Amino acid sequence: MICLGMGFLLAGCGQDPQANATADLAASFEGSPAREDVLKAKAAFEEGRYKESLLLFHQVVSRGPLTAPQKKAMAGIVGRLLQVIQDDSKLAGDAQLHRLMEMLILKTMGEN
Repeated sequence: MICLGMGFLLAGCGQDPQANATADLAASFEGSPAREDVLKAKAAFEEGRYKESLLLFHQVVSRGPLTAPQKKAMAGIVGRLLQVIQDDSKLAGDAQLHRLMEMLILKTMGEN
C-alpha cells in the first residue's frame, strides 16, 4: 500500500503542497451520476469523517471508469487521505482504514 500511496503522492509533485485536495473534485464530476456521492464524500473528508469518506469514494469509483480529470482529482484526495492517516497515530493503527485505502487506490488506478 505504501508503494501505491507514494505513486499518488508523486503524481502531485510540482503542485502547491498546500493546495486544497478537494478543490477540483466536484468540478471533475460535474454532470456525472456520481456527483452527489462525490459531494457527500468531500464533505465527510473535510469534516474529518475519513472512513465515511472512503466508503463514499468507493461508491464513486465503482460506478464505472473515471475520466482523466476525475482520476487526477481522485489521486489528489487519495494522497491527502494517505497523509492524514499517516500523520494521525490513531488512524495509522486502524487496519480496516488501511484496507479501505488500499482498495480505493486499486479501484482508482483501474486495477480492480
